[in-house]
Amino acid sequence: MQLSTLPALALAAVLAGSGLVALPAPTYAADGDYFLCDDLTLDDPPGTDDSDSVPLGLLGMDRVYDYLDSLGEKPGAGVGVAVLDAGVSRRSNLMTVVDGMSFTSKPLGTDPADPHGTEVAGLIAAGARPGGKPTGIAPGARIIDVKVFDADQPDQSSGEVGVSTPALISGLNWVADNARRLDIGVANVSLAVTPDLDGRLERAVRRVVAADVVLVASSGNRPRDEADELWEAFNSDTGTEVGPGEDAAKFVWPAGYSDVLAVSTTTAGQDQYPDPKQIVVANSQTDVAAPSAMSVSVALNGGTCRLAEPATSYSAAEVSGLVALLRAHFPKDTAAQVVARLERTADGTLDVPTTLQGKGVVQPFEALTRPLHPTRGGAVTTTAQQTERIRASAPAAEKDVLAGTRHDAVWWGLLGGGVLVLALLLRPVLARRRD
Repeated sequence: MQLSTLPALALAAVLAGSGLVALPAPTYAADGDYFLCDDLTLDDPPGTDDSDSVPLGLLGMDRVYDYLDSLGEKPGAGVGVAVLDAGVSRRSNLMTVVDGMSFTSKPLGTDPADPHGTEVAGLIAAGARPGGKPTGIAPGARIIDVKVFDADQPDQSSGEVGVSTPALISGLNWVADNARRLDIGVANVSLAVTPDLDGRLERAVRRVVAADVVLVASSGNRPRDEADELWEAFNSDTGTEVGPGEDAAKFVWPAGYSDVLAVSTTTAGQDQYPDPKQIVVANSQTDVAAPSAMSVSVALNGGTCRLAEPATSYSAAEVSGLVALLRAHFPKDTAAQVVARLERTADGTLDVPTTLQGKGVVQPFEALTRPLHPTRGGAVTTTAQQTERIRASAPAAEKDVLAGTRHDAVWWGLLGGGVLVLALLLRPVLARRRD
């Protein structure tokens, strides 16, 4: 894939859906006590968000969990999910977090300065809240904390660093080197950078994929801040007046690589942004989409909280959870086979993917249960015999409700005609006898 010629500078993390830019508060009705993640600090006492996670409902996860429970399986059990982000808080007991590596000056295990990594990890693998309501997609998975930045808006006076291409490259290479040791089946990158011109980012991506790890990345949010480097190319006052042929594929990386599962978001579950173009940029590398608005995750203080806004980084996290769930259920599948299951069962069209939703919105239960047989490389083919059978099948004939009546009428007509002919033949004989 041809690399962008943009300078090797990191894009703002909000492009990938960090949710750090203040947007108008959406209107919604919660079904219980809730806490907005962006309003919570480390000093706030941890609380339990008692509302339902809207994306889990839209994705039909109750049905998925019931099915797995009937098989005695825990969603995502045994699968490691590397989260390359701002670090994951250790204050919550709802998820298992394993130390990976920090590529900033701040060591793992310390309280992160930015909630984004914790929120992403919670969407992937947080367990049920007190009261039993689910939180993350794959609560049986383990989070591997790979810290590649400190904050979207770093405090440089304290040594914090922001999103950078070199740190992400280091994180990806670490995942490739440790995938087998830590059973890493998925790597989540809910941020975006520009590639360096010497191809090191592309090589790091290829190393992760070669290690049989599904690399999931966000496809990009529409910039809403003039300070964003993509403002001139992709800004819109309303978010709907996009130019013809808009395509962020060469601006948003690593989602722009064909080996990466690039995830967009829908706007379902809220009414503030009815048009998805208000939220996401068109991207020809988008593979699938998932709802993300009104989800529930883990806060920095260890409680649970509501993520009100739709964002591609959150939908990428949910798809990473689905990948972990599938890898646990199909342990012999390669990364390519798991991706094929997701894409083949999405609700869109494989032959004509769209720049906003790719092959469509993921359908977890279908991906889990549809009898697909992808090859090790991820190809799913229809046999010639199946094709001929499909072509030879004619539409079923409509039932003829008068067939019985028509059949009887024919026979009665033949019988009556026979009697009439016989009478005509016997008439002269009978007439002579009377004479």
